[in-house]
Amino acid sequence: MTSIITRGPSWRRRLAGVSTAALAVTAGLAGPALAQQTAQAQPGAVTLDEIIITAQRREQGLQEVPIAVTAFSQEMLERTAATGLQDVAGKAPGVTMTQFNVGEPQIFVRGVGTTSDSAASDPSIGVSIDEVSIGRAGASALAFMDVQRVEILRGPQGTLYGRNASGGALNVYTNRPDFAPYGQLTARYGSFNEMGLEGVFNGEIAEDMAGRVAFRFSTNDGYAENVLTGADLHGGTSFGLRGQILRNAGDWTFLAGFDGSMEEMDGQARIPVTVATTPAPFVAVINNLRAGLNVRETLNPDATYQNRTNWGLTGRAEWQGDNFGFVSLTSYRDNDYDWRDNLGGLTYPAFPLRVDNRAEEQADQFSQEFRFVSGPDANINWVAGAYFFRENVTRTERFLVQTALPIAPPNFGGDTTFFQDATNTSYAVFGQAAIPFADIWELTLGARWTRDEREVHQVAIDNEGGLNAPPGIPLGPTGSPYDVTASTSFDEPTWRIALSVEPLPDVRFYASYDRGYKAGAYISAAQTGAQAVQPLNSELLDNYEIGAKTTVFNGRLRFNAAAFRLDYTDLQVNELAGLNLVASNAQAEVEGFEIETALAVTSAITIGGSYTSLDARFTSDATSAGGTLPYEGNILPRSPDSQYTLYADGEWRVGQGTLATRVDYQWTDDYFFDPSNNPEVLIPSYGLLSAFASWESDSGYKVSVYGKNLTDEEYRNHVIKNVGVGFSVFGPPRSFGVALTRTF
Repeated sequence: MTSIITRGPSWRRRLAGVSTAALAVTAGLAGPALAQQTAQAQPGAVTLDEIIITAQRREQGLQEVPIAVTAFSQEMLERTAATGLQDVAGKAPGVTMTQFNVGEPQIFVRGVGTTSDSAASDPSIGVSIDEVSIGRAGASALAFMDVQRVEILRGPQGTLYGRNASGGALNVYTNRPDFAPYGQLTARYGSFNEMGLEGVFNGEIAEDMAGRVAFRFSTNDGYAENVLTGADLHGGTSFGLRGQILRNAGDWTFLAGFDGSMEEMDGQARIPVTVATTPAPFVAVINNLRAGLNVRETLNPDATYQNRTNWGLTGRAEWQGDNFGFVSLTSYRDNDYDWRDNLGGLTYPAFPLRVDNRAEEQADQFSQEFRFVSGPDANINWVAGAYFFRENVTRTERFLVQTALPIAPPNFGGDTTFFQDATNTSYAVFGQAAIPFADIWELTLGARWTRDEREVHQVAIDNEGGLNAPPGIPLGPTGSPYDVTASTSFDEPTWRIALSVEPLPDVRFYASYDRGYKAGAYISAAQTGAQAVQPLNSELLDNYEIGAKTTVFNGRLRFNAAAFRLDYTDLQVNELAGLNLVASNAQAEVEGFEIETALAVTSAITIGGSYTSLDARFTSDATSAGGTLPYEGNILPRSPDSQYTLYADGEWRVGQGTLATRVDYQWTDDYFFDPSNNPEVLIPSYGLLSAFASWESDSGYKVSVYGKNLTDEEYRNHVIKNVGVGFSVFGPPRSFGVALTRTF
């Protein structure tokens, strides 16, 4: 098979992966979760700080939780110049994140993810902000603003997080108001004429009430160019605002919040990338048209753009008694976006295909969760609750296509619109308990029952009214216009069983079995009415995992490891075949291991890194109402054989202030962008190097400098394949920035 020949013998890669992991452990390298956390060690002590997380809906140390989880503190987010999930996802083991556009980020964990844009589908990786689950992928591409920490949980989280966390969960937590007065302003300037201003204001409003306001403004010219028009690309302007009010009333605490953001962004610089199997005539045309251009210059004939507005309201009420506590979490969120993209980046008819792709989506969601939790002194820690979620999504996508031979006859082009109006509703009840016994053992048992209901109205329109039959690609030539409605429901139990043991202080081993679930879906851009009303099956995932979480040498060395096997039933998978999006179900298996370690070299210096090895393959062909695709034996998309990260972090007293530095390197092995495993969707391996330094005076002034992609690596963020060509978007080149901060 092409995929096996391209990737090389699996035993050789496994041996290389184990060797690399062994070297990482010997050197005391660590994952990015492990720098500068919350609970501080004694001054001058050569030890690692403790990491506090809430992955199981209660505060715990990272080393206590029998889950593979990576956490990023506020300090680490600053020292990596992280502005969104895309800046931290690749630093966690087994995680990749790419982006089709501002409305369609694509997150994969341990080979699990989705590229579906359907209004009647769910993400595979759950994303939440302050414990509120985000239903649409486009509303999850959050800009970081006054963020306290980010937690990335790997493996299914079906008990506490629900239906759309079959592969894992990315949880963002913002800073709550407190009663101590605090303020901070940051101004920044960087490459591509980037300018930004950020601020946080916090303090007491009344004797029992505190408030917090944060904002973020950013603008830049973009790192790419449309050479036909001279327009800048991959830039734009964004603004975000968040406000929260906290009130303490005896045993009750009330938190009300608002957040919103607006983005007006440029379009993308998509370019064609040829491979050995690309037809020679296309190679010649592309080379001639693009002579003298670099990978961030496009010949896009269309005025492209990406715009998004989202906002939300959240209300949280907490009561804490002697024996148990209660949490009510209510949220409403609204997300609108629209974009226009040229999927080829070449002039027509010099290249015999032009695809002008436009989409608009309006979505709103309401969610309500009630939770009961055990008291702080309970011997058995437990949580139980009920959850309700309803989402309304209206999506319109239009394709204006021009074709010429040898790709297709001119009448195969056309003007086609797909419309979806969907309502997605979910109900769930859940519970989980951690039961200690025999001094050193703990048994975790959890279960959730979920019911999902979908209603959808789907329309496909030939905007030319049949004047140039067949209807335009991607509806034609085998499809036809339709106007259909459908509804269905799915219900499924999920569970978690974990057994952990702590034979020595700070040395914990665990074994777990988790069931993950993602509800069935109606596909978007179906070619026929029959396909539009035939849902995909629900996705089920069984995860078997063993792990170790250890802290040794008097707290100086932390070593965490996990080995896992994932068995998929009816994995939902998408492939853009030509210009037709084909969604189907397939079986798959994933095996792998992850290592994260940290070493406190001195009281001032920590070095770290992580390593991940994956063997992720389809074990069947993919089937759907549209037919069968030959996937058996292929490698799952976005599943590199290996990934690793390295970092060094230091902090010293210099003069009347503190000097902090950090260097990060992340390396990703080659991987296939879609399940076809075609040569044109193979992403070559790449490494990204970044650095940060700051000096903060004792009086609250700070100057920071940072650089990203310092080796100026050319790497691809997205690929659309057609006619043997990989039409690609490349990531940002080398960039630098400086920030001035005043804390008061």
